[in-house]
Amino acid sequence: SQPWTTDAIPYLVEVLNCLNQRDYESVVFVGPARCGKTNALIEGWMAYVITIEPADMLIVQLSKEKAQEYSKKRIRRTIYASPNLRDQCSSRRHDNNVHDIIFKPGNYLKIGWPTINVLSSSDYRYVALTDYDRLPANVDEEGDPYTLAKKRTQTFMSAGKTLVESSPGWEVLDPKWQPTTTHESPPTQGILSLYNMGDRRRYYWQCTDCREWFEPDFDLLVWDQDEPDPSKASEKVTLACPHCGVEHEEKKKPQFNLKGRWLRQGEYLDKNGQRHGEPRKTRFASFWQKGPTATFQTWNELVYKYKAALVEYERTGSFQSLKTTINTDQGKPFTPPRTMSCTAGEL
Repeated sequence: SQPWTTDAIPYLVEVLNCLNQRDYESVVFVGPARCGKTNALIEGWMAYVITIEPADMLIVQLSKEKAQEYSKKRIRRTIYASPNLRDQCSSRRHDNNVHDIIFKPGNYLKIGWPTINVLSSSDYRYVALTDYDRLPANVDEEGDPYTLAKKRTQTFMSAGKTLVESSPGWEVLDPKWQPTTTHESPPTQGILSLYNMGDRRRYYWQCTDCREWFEPDFDLLVWDQDEPDPSKASEKVTLACPHCGVEHEEKKKPQFNLKGRWLRQGEYLDKNGQRHGEPRKTRFASFWQKGPTATFQTWNELVYKYKAALVEYERTGSFQSLKTTINTDQGKPFTPPRTMSCTAGEL
């Protein structure tokens, strides 16, 4: 196995760094599928805790079955593939099972699921909630998963940390909503509600033509919207700078990501990359990444899935596939049509 690096996912370095800063009690990351968030933020953070900062840690998966699967397929494979992690494991057989691992310094890793038994009583210095918008909004009638998880870290005060990561999953509550501040998320439940409580960071690229900074978004992709066939419509996809209109090819994406910058609400960058403005300050470091920047999915795939979902909606009236691709591929919340007779263009 090769040492793990962030070379392919430079946009996650700042998120990882915030997990080691006492200025923040929680780190919230909203992002699309295939951006590397689970591998970096859950397994990468876990590896750091085990080897550098040993402490009790809880990772919460969707269900008992998913927790078991995640433990076997991801956690244990990660540990056994790394000599540094493997050397930290207790040699006593009874110290380890599918959901619980004890390490030589005595620190404890639990891979659990959202029940009140898991999210109460025990204290953990670190808690990670993965795929947050697919967790129950109310755990056993005791409260939302984040509030329950945060209480598990309170004993450790500023040394405790709660991580929440997910693609959006809840619908926009007000279809007519307009933002009152930059970087604000539409009104919705789940992880974007937590994001709004934080300092609201968005990822920016710098146009190589006009040198202005902008946030890459699906709406900036240029493709043949009049072509009815999803395969043909997605053959050629570029991304237009919203300032000068120059269209960039996807082969530039790795370099754009490498030089990309996270900006908190209230901040902006000049053409020389100098940061200005008054950033929003809270105890939450919150990040929202959109689909076009994701390393492990292409712009052609983004457009193909969106166009195919539009075709399905026009044929059947079902917008489930449209909701799925907007949530998981584009990394955005879905606004349901106000009437079932609206056209695809209105979506």
